[in-house]
Amino acid sequence: MKKKLIAAACMLALSSTAFANEGEVKDRHGFYGYVGWGGIELDPARTAERGQGGNFGLGWAFNKSWSVEGNYNYFNDIDNNSNGLTGDLQTYSVDFLYNDVSWIGSESTHPFLKFGYGKTEEKYDVWNDTIENDEFYKVGLGFQHFATDKVFMRIGYDFLDSGETGDDNLWYFNIGYFFGETVRTAAAPKPVEPKKEAKDSDGDGVIDANDRCPGTPAGAAVDAYGCALDSDGDGVADYKDACPGTEAGAKVDEKGCKIEPKEDVVVDMRLNFDVDKYQIKPEMVSEIAKVAEFLRQYPGVNAQIQGHTDSTGSNQYNQGLSERRAGAVKDYLINNFGIDGSRLTSIGYGEERPIADNSTADGRALNRRVEANAETKK
Repeated sequence: MKKKLIAAACMLALSSTAFANEGEVKDRHGFYGYVGWGGIELDPARTAERGQGGNFGLGWAFNKSWSVEGNYNYFNDIDNNSNGLTGDLQTYSVDFLYNDVSWIGSESTHPFLKFGYGKTEEKYDVWNDTIENDEFYKVGLGFQHFATDKVFMRIGYDFLDSGETGDDNLWYFNIGYFFGETVRTAAAPKPVEPKKEAKDSDGDGVIDANDRCPGTPAGAAVDAYGCALDSDGDGVADYKDACPGTEAGAKVDEKGCKIEPKEDVVVDMRLNFDVDKYQIKPEMVSEIAKVAEFLRQYPGVNAQIQGHTDSTGSNQYNQGLSERRAGAVKDYLINNFGIDGSRLTSIGYGEERPIADNSTADGRALNRRVEANAETKK
């Protein structure tokens, strides 16, 4: 019997359901019913063995604490040791229950006390008649658990006092259904977690999670990624650019201001033309690009493109050829590199300024050249 009671208690524990956010039970009233299984231990005066069987009951709850119910138990195959017969035993009772919902602080699981009055009938097959009909007073205790507002379970133990016949003990496990009404208080509001404020450590308006440039100075204008703006693209952020609007590609100092060369600079280009030619060859493009890049870095600088020839041919012819060579490079800078033509001049020096010996083929090849002389704007 004890094992069965322990098993029933475990079932109650496992079936425990939390009524979260449904409000506390204020009251219960109405009709209910239950069925179950149990066992009886008979007083030695009956000279009979213990037995097991089923039970059911119907009840009415006046409120969540008090209820009244009718109970019926049936136990079969009970052996009577005094006459060697096997019979059945039945009990009928009217019980009052007090549910102590405050004892363990749970409206859904609580102990109860029971007291009542009833009768025991003992029958044997040989006579098919009642040989004992004992009255008893009942006192019981147990636990009741509401898995939902409708379904409940019980385990309990009753003490039956039958006077001279002796005392019987009854254990049981019930499952029931509550047809009445359960009244609850207003549901507790679901706790709202405080919204975590997104952190913006440098105060630039871009939260840390999205900030690719943490530590931007306060007040600096930034883009959507939290990086300081550089409107003129000179590599110096707007908030520390003392010279905004610098031309694209211009060489600037740490304050974003253009750096100008202090003296004229000759940009070395290795442009060696074929004899009596001034057309730009593909291998010359990378050399011309050096001049274009220099002019972009120093927007305040102009360039003079100077053409030269070797000594082959007349002075007059060589003068014109050198001018055509200088003009070809100038036009290439304007048309292919986008250099403003106002910053460029071209001049031819003919054969007047050789840099190598015109008496050799190698020397003449070096003299057929174009140079760029960069000078600051006046």
